[in-house]
Amino acid sequence: MKKPKLSQIENAFLPAKEITDSERFAGRKVAVVNSFYALIAEGSNIAIVGNRGIGKTSLARQITNIGAGDSSILEKLDIPNDEQFDFLTVYMACGKQVRSTDELLERLLTSTNCLAKWIYEIPNAKKVMVNYNPKFSAKVLGVGVELAGSKTSEVTTSPVMSEHQVDIVFTNVVDAIIKADVAKNGILLVIDEFDQIADPSGFASFLKALATNVPKVKFCVVGVAKDIQMLMKEHESTDRLFAGSIISMDPMNSNELENIIDNAEKYIDRYITFDNNARDRIVQLANGHPYMVHLIGKFSLRAAFEENVYIITDSHINKTLSSIAEQKADPVLEGKYRKAVASSSQRETVLRAMAAAQDKHNEIWTSNAYKIALDAGVDNSSQYVGQLVAEEYGAELEKLRERYYRFKDSLFHSYVLARPRMYSEQD
Repeated sequence: MKKPKLSQIENAFLPAKEITDSERFAGRKVAVVNSFYALIAEGSNIAIVGNRGIGKTSLARQITNIGAGDSSILEKLDIPNDEQFDFLTVYMACGKQVRSTDELLERLLTSTNCLAKWIYEIPNAKKVMVNYNPKFSAKVLGVGVELAGSKTSEVTTSPVMSEHQVDIVFTNVVDAIIKADVAKNGILLVIDEFDQIADPSGFASFLKALATNVPKVKFCVVGVAKDIQMLMKEHESTDRLFAGSIISMDPMNSNELENIIDNAEKYIDRYITFDNNARDRIVQLANGHPYMVHLIGKFSLRAAFEENVYIITDSHINKTLSSIAEQKADPVLEGKYRKAVASSSQRETVLRAMAAAQDKHNEIWTSNAYKIALDAGVDNSSQYVGQLVAEEYGAELEKLRERYYRFKDSLFHSYVLARPRMYSEQD
């Protein structure tokens, strides 16, 4: 058996990157089917919502591929399709630098990996940019401000795009691109990290108008949220805008999570494998989050490769979990844990008891949690729960009603269950 390269070992699992290759995409058949039908449906936009680490961006990447004519994921999942799509596809991750709907539309127009290159190449789209705001067009086209158009007069003092212009410019630009027959099915704009936009007000009404004026433009918005209203931060018209195309990413089942491990083993030609106990342990710890499978799998595989181990067992997983915590392999999750626990072994015990007591509805009944904590030697759990809902300790827990709590972040809940204790129970 040929020994894989270190780069293969390091990239068999991908906790830091979404899955773009259909061969390595695991499970999610129902979500892919619903996405596929949403691409077919005229006037339909797509929304992907769910917790962190649940696989939203990987699905968004598959939607981008399907829209661009790559049907490999449909074939892999045996989803019937009788024609390839031909969308001009754009993928953009917002991040916190995009603060509003206007800034989102402006970024889509001016970024070279979005629509800017098409604006430059299509005369009518270029004309729209120049006519509405020369300062704005200069960012895209590299032209001087002397190209002032009829819509702008004081080019030296005018903003890049006035508050009421950007949606008009965007609508006219995408209309010009579509009329140029660049792509048969129109334009597909996939906007990841939509939840990072501080003020997305106006986006719903913009989409509604766009669907009427330029129906061959589709948006796919992706973000951490429990529903479309939370993602859009607007209640008006959101359901109709995404009717039938709201894809809620639920926790993955055991078979789907194991499929991630299968794909990783296949990627290195099964040079190193996970035994059944190790697989079961990883799946249990992941608690439905593919990210946790990738994180634990990556560091288990790296250690096995360095130590010339060919079969990863449950004991190797234990060592890996300690290593992940010590190295702060996920600095965000580890940072949350350390802030919540701080210097208190009792608070750590209560945090872990709350995690262990969470039910299938993601709710924690304090009676169950307090019994677990009491068995571990903490008899004043309510005091520490009061601290765990406070900002000083990260406010990772929130109260739902009397005697019921939940973790705000389900991925952090999984991390608490997986991470070894920081302090011994006697400390």
